[in-house]
Order: sequence, then structure tokens, then C-alpha cells
Amino acid sequence: MTEATTPVLVVGAGLAGLSTAMFLGVHGVASVVVERHPGLSVQPKARGQMPATMEALASAGVAERFRGAAPPGREEMIIVIAETVSGPVMKDFVQGMPDFSAFSPMPMAHASQERAERIMAERAVEVGADIRFSTELESFRQDGERVVAVLRDVTTGRRTTLTAGYLVAADGHKGGIRDAAGVGVHGQRSRGQGRTMFAQFEADLDVALDGAAFGLFYLRNPALPSGFATVVTTDHPGRYVIAVGFPQDEEPGRGRLAEVIRIATGLPGLDVRVVDAAWTSSGDHITRVADTFRSGRVLLAGDAAHLMPPTGGQGGNTAVLDGYHLAWKLAAVLSGTAGPGLLDSHDAERRPFADALAEQQYANLVERQAPHLRDGTEAEIIDPMAGLFGYVCPAGAFVPEQTGDRPGPLFEDPAAPSGLPGSRAPHVRLSRAGTPMSPRDLFGPGFALLTTSAAWAGTVERAGRALGVGLDLHVIGDGLIDVDGRFLSAYGVTETGATLVRPDGVIAWRSRGPAAPAALEDALRHVLDRVRPS
Repeated sequence: MTEATTPVLVVGAGLAGLSTAMFLGVHGVASVVVERHPGLSVQPKARGQMPATMEALASAGVAERFRGAAPPGREEMIIVIAETVSGPVMKDFVQGMPDFSAFSPMPMAHASQERAERIMAERAVEVGADIRFSTELESFRQDGERVVAVLRDVTTGRRTTLTAGYLVAADGHKGGIRDAAGVGVHGQRSRGQGRTMFAQFEADLDVALDGAAFGLFYLRNPALPSGFATVVTTDHPGRYVIAVGFPQDEEPGRGRLAEVIRIATGLPGLDVRVVDAAWTSSGDHITRVADTFRSGRVLLAGDAAHLMPPTGGQGGNTAVLDGYHLAWKLAAVLSGTAGPGLLDSHDAERRPFADALAEQQYANLVERQAPHLRDGTEAEIIDPMAGLFGYVCPAGAFVPEQTGDRPGPLFEDPAAPSGLPGSRAPHVRLSRAGTPMSPRDLFGPGFALLTTSAAWAGTVERAGRALGVGLDLHVIGDGLIDVDGRFLSAYGVTETGATLVRPDGVIAWRSRGPAAPAALEDALRHVLDRVRPS
């Protein structure tokens, strides 16, 4: 049995695992990614990257690759609740879609998970990741210093011992790391609504799509076995995926499945070819969130941490952002610029968001497809813009202000941001030498201090030198024009104040006006779990 070492072992080469490996590499940290399958998934799954996800991907240099991975066709998309793919339409989500440009400098992208994983895998390798397919985690043990993993090549049976500083469990909802680490789960129970079959099929639905590149149809139809289904386009013209529920005791053959597809499309004479089909199950939960996202040196990400219905389309986005928000913290701890307590913020920040998001996606399921599940326990559906841009961490790696008990998670109106530490640094329109910019373009891989006063320059230089961290000063007004004059109000500071922003675009600390000379360094020490020398 051979032995090797790595700073971080990532188990699972899905969205969360590849995101973590890619962003670790951007921060200069090598990782080993193991995946028990022989290659990346070829199954169409999640599609679409929201603007905040695209901001993260831009920081890794892959945003243009994602935009170029959209399926052929017009940029328009179809997202509706309907009786069948052919209609009638009960609700059109695209017609009421808000203007994301008010909250982010990045547009959406429409890459499928199949293509997204390939882009991130390529970039992860470019920045130093070692991806090993046909390799499974057989066992692991951890202590206060390391994780010792036994890996097995599923083709040859050869075993390898790998010692890592940390283990990221991105092994999906069926993975075993979470259970092996002793982490429980909670969520909405299924209440025996049956099983869901995912099937790829080929058919001519061009008339329903009308040339759009992407179509998502939430179907409510009593003629369907469970009363509802979802049909979505893929990267391959003429190929689609249907997710449809069946009673526990029904085992549909391809003929029965083709019949259900004709009902779902509203085309009784449709020529259908079923390509493949498989059952999926989340066990006895519709939503499932881990009780903690950290267990010693094991950190959970993606479906291993949170599983939710796809209604709302945020599961894949959240998996990518798990890696984005976690990678800089792991890099800081591994480099010695942060104490190990920084990693506690992975649970403190990401789990409350996952809890809220799972409840929102479940509420969307009830609203869009399964009103028979409504029993008063579902969450009130919040404004999607608040969900996408308004989350305020209830606790974590930031210096809290005296704002009461900070119940969390808080979702504020991103059109009227508070600038509170723990919130997303707001997008405002900036310009440099005539080029449109945003504060979001200024973040990563180090910390950033935003201000309208150049008087902070000496403080920034001293704090960065004292702690050995990257810390950039950005003076709004010094060649960086505040186009709409919104910076001070959006960030809640005066002309002499400043806001400290983390590498992942979350506000870490702010001083509404001038601060004591040591205040910025003290804030960084608090965020990074660094004790000031006596």
C-alpha cells in the first residue's frame, strides 16, 4: 500500500467538489479529488448559473467559458407552470423576471451541469488539482493534526493511503462520509408520496420551444401518475429529461413511460424514444440538511450537506458557492494566516442559508407542482431577489455590530442594503477610465478595503504587513468613479469611513467614520481567528 500527502482531499467530482478544488487552486492550494465513477457525469442535471455564481466563476477565470457553454438557440428561455408542455400555461416566470443588473455586474449563464463540471475540472487541473477517477474513499480516520484516508482503485483494487490536512465531503446525497463523521440530518419528511423517475427521451418538441435555448416546464396534470412532473431541455437538440413521480408499487416499463411522456407533452401521437431511466430517492426526506457542516477536519459541501427539491434551481448554484466560500478559508488556515477557528464559520454561515433555501425550494414545490402537500408547515415564499442577494449571515467570520440578537438567517431587501458585516457587499455602478465596473469586480484573492478617503492608506499597509495577508485599498473617487453616488449609502459609511470585504465578497467589518489606528488590524485578527501577541 503506497502512501502520499496532500493539503486537501476532496471526495466527489461533482459541482461542489470541482468548485472547491478549482477555488483552492486559485488561492494556491493543491488538492486531490477522488471520484468513484470512471469519468465526469454525462447525465443532464442542474442547469443555469445565477449572477452571484457567475461572479465567483469570474474570479476563477471561467465565466466566459460558462457563457460559451449555453445550448444552441436564442438566449430566451421558457420557465412556466403548465398543464402540459404544449399548454395551457398557468404561470410564466420569465415574463416577471426582475432585472438582475441592479444587484450584480454579471448576467446569468445557462450551462448544464454536464458542461459546467467539465469546465471546472479543466480549470482545477490548470491550477494544480490532481483528479483521480475510478477511485473511491474506502475509509478514513482523523485526529487533531490530519486526516488519514484509504483510497481504492475500483478497477484494479489497489489501495493507497493518503494523508490530508482536511477532507471535503462532496460525495453527494448517497455518500457515506457524513454518516462516518457522525453527522445527523434534519428536514421535511417525504410523507410517503412515492418515488421519482428521471428519464431522458428524444422527441420533436420544437413547436413548444419556439426556438428558445432552454425550457423548463413544471406540470400539474391529474392524468399524470402523481399529478405532477417536470420536463426540461438538454444540451442536445431533440433530447429532454422528465422527472415524474410514480406510486411505490409501480414499476413502469418503457412503453408505460412513453405513454406518460405523451401525457406530459400534451401530444398523444408523439413519437417518443426513451433513452434511459433511473429512480432517485432522498430516503425519507424531501429536504435534508446536515446538522453541522464541520466535524473536526471534515467539511461538508454540496448534496452531502444539503439536499432539496429542484424547484427554484438553486441546488447547483449553492453547491458551486459552497466551494467558493470554503476555499479561501481553507487556504488561509493551511498557510498559517488564519487560525483553525476560521473554519467554524463554514457551518455558521452556510448551514443557516442551506436551511432557509431548502425550505424555500420545498415551498416552491408545493406552490408550483404539489399543492396537495400544503399543510401549513411550509415556509412563506420570500422575494427571489432577497434570496439571491439579500442573505445576512447570523454569525461567522466577521465583526458583528450591535444590532440586537441578529436572528438568522436574515434576508434583507438588496435594493436597500444595510452594509452590515456578514452581508453581501452591494453592487453599485463604478467607472474607471470610462470602463464600467462594480465593487464586486475588486474582490479576491485577498481582502479589500473600500473607502472614499485616501487617509486609510497607511492603516491598510500596516495591517496587511502585520498579519501577512493580502489587503488592497480601493479609494472610490480616486480614478474610480461612483457613477450614481450610491456607494456611501449602500455601504452605510461616511466619507471618512471604510468597509473591509473578504475574498468571497462578504463584508467582514466596517467603520462608519474614522477609526483608531489598530481597529483594522484588530478586525482582521477577529475574522481570521488570530490572537494579538501579548
